[in-house]
Amino acid sequence: MKKCNCSRGISKGRVSRFLAERSGNVAMLFGITLLPILIAVGVAVDYTNASAVQQKLAGTTDAIALASARAYKDVDGRESVGDAFLETNMDNYNSPVTVTNLDVDFDDAAKTVRVTMTADVPTYIMNIAGYDKQTITLTSLVSYEGHVSEPVSLGMVLDVSGSMNWSNKIGTLRTAATHLLDKLDAADPDGIYVRTGLTTYYSSIRNTVTMDWSVDHTRSIIQGLWASGGTRSTAAVSATGGWLIGNSELALHEQQPVHEGEEFNLHRFLIFMTDGDNNYSSDDTLTQAQCDLIKADGIEIYSVAFEAPAGGQALLEYCASSEDHYFDAVDSATFLAAFEEIGDRIEEALIKIIE
Repeated sequence: MKKCNCSRGISKGRVSRFLAERSGNVAMLFGITLLPILIAVGVAVDYTNASAVQQKLAGTTDAIALASARAYKDVDGRESVGDAFLETNMDNYNSPVTVTNLDVDFDDAAKTVRVTMTADVPTYIMNIAGYDKQTITLTSLVSYEGHVSEPVSLGMVLDVSGSMNWSNKIGTLRTAATHLLDKLDAADPDGIYVRTGLTTYYSSIRNTVTMDWSVDHTRSIIQGLWASGGTRSTAAVSATGGWLIGNSELALHEQQPVHEGEEFNLHRFLIFMTDGDNNYSSDDTLTQAQCDLIKADGIEIYSVAFEAPAGGQALLEYCASSEDHYFDAVDSATFLAAFEEIGDRIEEALIKIIE
């Protein structure tokens, strides 16, 4: 009697035929599998975009709180300060953002103003799954007892030697430095807390913009920066440090009516960047000596190496006030990020946030 092969398993032939199948069933299974993958990728992409927008909105929320606190005596008009600020500054966002709610609440008993902002950031891939936006909520609390700001004096030393033309690094520098000044301008729109100055250098000093109120005078020069020549940093660091060392900046801030009769702390900063080595090793030694004098006077030095070789990196690392003040930018993206973070830190010193 012939035996029956009654196995319920799938034969190799059936497996082969299934794997070779190009019919609708396989396409359907592939589609079902692909959708979760697309959603996962979309979540990552959209989350990254929303996080970047949230960082910018956090600075905007702080700036609105500061501007509102300054206007606390204007009981009739202080509630509208936030709306006016948004109308002026929201065009600075690269990503479309919709502010859906802005609350500015004054507590005159506690002498504080709390700003709460809610905004929608559109999604680009997650909307496939029906999620067309991400909602962000941010809060900032500022005290208007005494000063609502601490004054800042900032000097910048920027390398404009010929190597800054490579890969349009000079264009990246213009963008980074302009954005940093824009941030300070937004936090101090009246130009009563911030003083800035600028020195650019190649084999000698190219531009010198001495310290003055606000950022307009330095920003206008930065937007026209061009690159050529060698690299010698000593004279530029010495000139800019000389503006900040001593009590001259303190005396000028003390003359501002906003500080009259009240104690305050002056924050002094110097930003030093290069993308190369000094042409002469003696300039490394002399620049280090200038950095020692600047730091000894209580001035914070932030330094940024922009795709710099080992010698340039070593000089900037030495000059930085601490390891946390040194940035090694390996490309344009990390250079822009370095200036963004430095700007955030200076803004934190400027804005008196209590929570």
